[in-house]
Amino acid sequence: MKPKVGLMLGGGGAKGGYQVGVIRALQEAKLVDHIDVIAGTSIGAINGLLLASLESTDKLSEVWRYAQSKNIYKQGFTRLKTDREGLYSLDILRDVFNHYIDPKKIRNAKIDVYAVAAKIIDPKKIASQIRKDNHEKVVFHVNKHQTPFEPVIASASIPLFFGTTYIDNEPYVDGGVIDNNPIDVLVDQGCDIILAVPLDYNFDVRPYTNRNILIVNLTDLSVFSSKPIQDAYDIIRFTEDALTERQNYGYLAAKEVIQKLRTLGFLKKGMFGFNENFRSPERFTYVDVPMDTYDKIKASNQERHIPRRESKKRASIQHKIIERISRGNKDGNS
Repeated sequence: MKPKVGLMLGGGGAKGGYQVGVIRALQEAKLVDHIDVIAGTSIGAINGLLLASLESTDKLSEVWRYAQSKNIYKQGFTRLKTDREGLYSLDILRDVFNHYIDPKKIRNAKIDVYAVAAKIIDPKKIASQIRKDNHEKVVFHVNKHQTPFEPVIASASIPLFFGTTYIDNEPYVDGGVIDNNPIDVLVDQGCDIILAVPLDYNFDVRPYTNRNILIVNLTDLSVFSSKPIQDAYDIIRFTEDALTERQNYGYLAAKEVIQKLRTLGFLKKGMFGFNENFRSPERFTYVDVPMDTYDKIKASNQERHIPRRESKKRASIQHKIIERISRGNKDGNS
């Protein structure tokens, strides 16, 4: 019997670029075709929605760049000026979804997508958005929701920063305040194999060690800072360089893990030696990134930066040459 495969995409703001790289590696290995269910929180819910409704990781990367071009911060405190429930508006995210995604594709997608959000129990309480005792975990089945974009936007509504998102007149904030790594959603859906891409240091598999499942952690946390201030900055650093760097990290780390799965026998060639298939575990098994992966990533990162600096240098020289030629032409014509 074919094992049921789930993909967990954790929350972490701009660090979600790492997940784009992982997805690219999975797609290259034709493993995305095996995914039956996605559970995501915050940026993970966004990436899950995009993966289920778009055709390729190139398109997914394009969406990220389109969103960056909109620059949510340059719009100013638009939410603060309207209802004072947050600083910035997430209308830009709605614009991105409307630009790239047909809601019909989500409803008909072969992958089921679940988004975790935190419902505010009593919005009248002081600091209602950030009080842990005032949150209730809600899991939305995005494919079956009447307005499929809204649960994902609710899942990414960082308290105070973006404020609340209302669904059926109920206020919700970012699911990360209550469950940033929704492994349990995939377990409840009967997944035998769970590919996990957490973006924080709170990922915990211990509650599931009594189950016959394979959990594959595709994240090398060495690439992320464990210092709260630096981590908070990384969460909101939606720059082109940061996105490219994290995508490369995720891609390289995932490639290492995929090879490890082959070595352990959890990925095997199908009939006639074509597409690989997952093999169900006989007991709880946890697989993570090989120990030497970070050193390989650092070496690769240094190699990439040499030509990048050289490219900038050459572009600067070329620009100066063009300026001089332009000035010379003007002087000759005068």
